[in-house]
Amino acid sequence: MSENKYKPEVIGPEDMQHTKYMGVDFGVILHREKSEALEVLLERFPPGMKFREHQHKECIQFYYILEGKAKITLEGKDHTVGPGQSVYIPRFTDHGIENVGNGELVYLNTEVYPDGYLPDEPTWDSHIAALEALDRESS
Repeated sequence: MSENKYKPEVIGPEDMQHTKYMGVDFGVILHREKSEALEVLLERFPPGMKFREHQHKECIQFYYILEGKAKITLEGKDHTVGPGQSVYIPRFTDHGIENVGNGELVYLNTEVYPDGYLPDEPTWDSHIAALEALDRESS
């Protein structure tokens, strides 16, 4: 039997890493370097914030809405969701999210990487750096 290099742990709010990207506060609860295929984020969108439609080939996403109101676009169809509702997004699914409420939109984003993380993005910081590089290329 091989030894698991990942260790169980209790994670508190003081352990959360906060990163601001495109106006969104991403609170990393479970870092990808602490798990072989799971990352958990607490995302806070200001009113009016929108991520355009895109898709992920590397991960499955599951959103659980805690506060606020969102318009979720899944394969071109809009859905309005609020607290207590969930959104399942399989790989290769076109999706977008917009805060359509008057206050902050807060949700848990659980991401599963069935084939493991992208080799060039083994950490959260490397993932954000890759996104910023793409932004610079497209502008």
